[in-house]
Formats: sequence, structure tokens, C-alpha cells
Amino acid sequence: MFSLRHIFKKGRTGDSGQTLVEFAISATVFFLLIFATLDFGFLFFAKVTLQNAVRQAGRYAITGNCGSGGGCFGTGGNRLPIIIQTVTDYSFFLSPAITVACVSGTCPGYSGGGGGNAGGPDDFVQITATYIWHPFLLSRFFTGGSYTLTVSSTFKNESFAPPS
Repeated sequence: MFSLRHIFKKGRTGDSGQTLVEFAISATVFFLLIFATLDFGFLFFAKVTLQNAVRQAGRYAITGNCGSGGGCFGTGGNRLPIIIQTVTDYSFFLSPAITVACVSGTCPGYSGGGGGNAGGPDDFVQITATYIWHPFLLSRFFTGGSYTLTVSSTFKNESFAPPS
């Protein structure tokens, strides 16, 4: 006669530890892939966000406009800080290093102080945003544990009226 206990005992084969080891190896690889995907997803997000921020600042910069009140040009002008603020606003929480430089044309000194130059009418202006990405999981695969993203775009200013 077979009892119920004998049937259940016969079904066990002693390989339950093997299943646990296989699961541990599979889960490790699975989670590594998941976190690597998240890391690279954030890298892609950062690059696209910086590209958009530089593009939006360039759209503003080419018009020759500045904030309300005060002059746009001269050492007290607010044109250059507003261009930099536009990049900062559109790059959300990334806080990139931002440079604005007149690269071609007359590049008058009245276009902004503080190491930058937003150019005058018909000048070419380059806006650059640099962000250092520190991956969460994949830092050992990058030199120094980080990756530097640099996004840059060059625009030609419109023929706006120069300051008097």
C-alpha cells in the first residue's frame, strides 16, 4: 500500500538548492542589465535635455533681445546673463557649465561682460553647455568614473539695431 506521505516523498529529488543558485545567477544578470539600461537612459536624457537648452538659448540670443528694464549692452547689460539663464532654465536639474562666445564677426565688447560675449548684429555666437555625468552602476567602465557631455551650437545673430 502507498500512503500519501510516500507519494510526496517520492516527488522530491533533492535539487532544490540548484534552483536557488540558478535564480541567484539569473537575477544578478537581470538586475545588472536593468540598472545599465537606466544609467544609459539617464545619459540619453541628459544629452537631449542639454541639446534642447542650448537650442532654446540660441533662439533667444539671435534676436538681440534682453530682459525688461536697463540696457541690453555694456558692462551693466543683462543680455549675456539672460542667455545663460535660459540654458540653466531649460536644463532642469543638470546644472551644466555654460559658455557663450562670439566666434566670428566684429564681436564688439559691448555685448556682455564676465568672460562671455553674446555678439552684436550679424555676429556668429557659440553657446556651449558641459555636464559631467556620474553613472550609478557603470562608473568602472568610464575613465575617472564619469563621462563628460558637451553640447554646442553656433548661431548667427539677426540684424538687430546696435546699441546707441
